[in-house]
Amino acid sequence: MSNHSKISRREILRLAALGAFSAFITACERAGVPVTGNNTPAAAPTQDVITQNAPTPDLQSLAGSNSVPITSAENFYITSSGPTPKVPANWKLTITGLVDNPLTLTLDDIKAMSSVTEMRTLSCISNPVGGNLISNAVWKGVQFKELLTQAGVKNNAHFIKFESFDGYSTSIPLELGIDDHSLLVYDMNGAPLPSDHGAPLRCLWPGHYGMKQPKWLQTVTLVEQYSAGYWERQGWSSEAKVLPFSRIDSPQDLAAMSGDTFTLSGIAFSNESSLSEMEISWDDTNQWQTTELTRGPSPLVWTVWTWTGKSLPAGRHVIYARATDGNGQMQVRAATFSLFGSTFPNGTLDMQSIVLDFKG
Repeated sequence: MSNHSKISRREILRLAALGAFSAFITACERAGVPVTGNNTPAAAPTQDVITQNAPTPDLQSLAGSNSVPITSAENFYITSSGPTPKVPANWKLTITGLVDNPLTLTLDDIKAMSSVTEMRTLSCISNPVGGNLISNAVWKGVQFKELLTQAGVKNNAHFIKFESFDGYSTSIPLELGIDDHSLLVYDMNGAPLPSDHGAPLRCLWPGHYGMKQPKWLQTVTLVEQYSAGYWERQGWSSEAKVLPFSRIDSPQDLAAMSGDTFTLSGIAFSNESSLSEMEISWDDTNQWQTTELTRGPSPLVWTVWTWTGKSLPAGRHVIYARATDGNGQMQVRAATFSLFGSTFPNGTLDMQSIVLDFKG
C-alpha cells in the first residue's frame, strides 16, 4: 500500500461499511516476484508451496520460443478469502442448474478430455500501482465450453455461478464461459496444480482479474439471473475487467544514475484487446517515448518492455510509465490519493512513477 498517511475519514467509513478494508487485507496474502532485468524470476519468498512431489519443471523449455518470463509456482502471487482448504481425495466436480444433463466428474474424467495448454498472466484486482500481485505461468486443462456442451445448456441460462471448497463464490456471463480461452486447469508449469493455487481444479477466464477465477472448484450452476459473489458483495467490481497496467522494474526508485545513457525496463499487461502501446516520460510528461516490446504468445500474457536513451540533466527527475490497451484505454496520472492505492473497486488505472538522481 501507499506510504501516504492522509486518508479521508469519510472514505474509511464508506469502505469499512462495504467490508472493503478487511477484504483488501485478507485478499493479498503474498506478492509475486518482480521481473528482473534479465527476464528471470528473482529469489523465492520464504513461504513454500507443496507441489505434490512433482519434478521441478524447466521453465525455459515451457516458454518455448517466447522470451517473456514464467513465474514459478513458489513465486506466483497468492490471493484468497481465507486459508487453503483441504479438498477431499474423492473430489468431484458438479455441473447443475439450467442444464439438460447434470454432470458429476472426477479429475480423471476431466483429464481424459482433449487438453489445451496456454501461457496466461493473472493479476489481482487489488494489485497497487507498480505492484507485484501479478504473475505468469503455463497452464494445462480443458476448454470449459466442452463441459457445457456435455451438460447441454438450457435457453434461459444466462449466467454461470461457481462455488469453491473454501466457501468462495462468483458468477460470470455465459458468453465468457463459452470463450475459446476460458479454461478449467489442473496443471501449472508442467506439474500438478499446487494446493495453494487451486488444486485439483481452478478457473481461468480471459481478460478478467483473479477474483473472477475461482480456485478449488466444486460446483458449477447455470442460472438465469446474476448472483453476486464473495468480493462483489463487499463492493468490488462485478465485471472485474483487467485495466492497462505497467511497472518499472529497473532501475529502482531513488537510484543514482551516471553515464551518458540510461535504461528503463519492466512489464506491462492489459486484457484480450492486447497491449497497444507502452511509453515512458519524465518530469512534466509533455513528451512520451515509445519503448521496445517483447510480447508473449498471446494478448493474455504480460509484455516485457525496455527503453534506452540519453541521460537526463544533472538533478532529480520523476520517471513515468504508461500502458495503453487495444481499446485505447490509457493509464493516467494519479489525481489524488485514495485508499488501497486507487484499486477499489475496479482495479487501478494509475501509472507508476519513480524518482532518479542523475549525477551529470
